[in-house]
Amino acid sequence: MSKEYFIFVEGKRIVVSKEVYQAYWHETNKENYRKQLDRENQLLFFCDLDHDGNFEGNLIDERVDVEKLVEAQLRIEELNRALSSLTKEEREIIDALYFRDETTRSVASSFGLHQTSLIRKRNQILKKLKTILENF
Repeated sequence: MSKEYFIFVEGKRIVVSKEVYQAYWHETNKENYRKQLDRENQLLFFCDLDHDGNFEGNLIDERVDVEKLVEAQLRIEELNRALSSLTKEEREIIDALYFRDETTRSVASSFGLHQTSLIRKRNQILKKLKTILENF
């Protein structure tokens, strides 16, 4: 039995592959470390204040496209809602194929299906997800 990896997104437990889990925590730990360094090094300096006591544009990172981040987050939320509308078996198939990167042969075997039957079922599930997502 393989270990199950998951992360929490908006309070929901999402099962992910080991690689996604490791990448998520790597980035989270790196971000926390940087925040700690910023606090220790007092990155925002008094001389950066304008006459009213506000920071003059120093908090804006022009390299970050906020619209794209928001759009990506909205798409992730839509996908999570769409996935939650699937049956348990459909979610397990999608999870195995796309989040745990299992082969169609191994997933078919675990569901007691022939590989071509699983592929047909997968295609139906993807079509169902597409329809759901188009209606959001």
